[in-house]
Amino acid sequence: MQWWGYNKEHGWVVLDRSIPCNAPGIKKDLLFLRCRDSNIFDVKRESWIPPLYRFAPNYLRGLTPPASEEAAADLAAYKLRWPEFERELQRECRETEERAAANRLREEKAEKQAASDLKKQAAAARKIQAAAEKKKQAGIAPS
Repeated sequence: MQWWGYNKEHGWVVLDRSIPCNAPGIKKDLLFLRCRDSNIFDVKRESWIPPLYRFAPNYLRGLTPPASEEAAADLAAYKLRWPEFERELQRECRETEERAAANRLREEKAEKQAASDLKKQAAAARKIQAAAEKKKQAGIAPS
């Protein structure tokens, strides 16, 4: 479920298709892991095209034999580190989901508080209007 490729800026990268935002047909940005330093970065889905991102076998075929062998060895070493990379990606996704859930909770609380404040203001306005109506009915001019 991984797509391994090469990018001039990032070098070897991996896209884990098991991550929901990386699934085909989704419109969200893609989440890549840069192999040389395990950094995770977002890429606009429409930017994930050759020559910006080249599928590993295609990239290797385009190199000269000595460079291809060296690059293939680097790629093989990175693929051996996949369990480590996968844990890092999973951790990042989990933290992102937790932050999103916390933000949603804060927004829900703020919306409930705003609705409560609005109800209190409406109730206060009704009390003021009722008092004004009482004064009017009693023949006293409202102040």
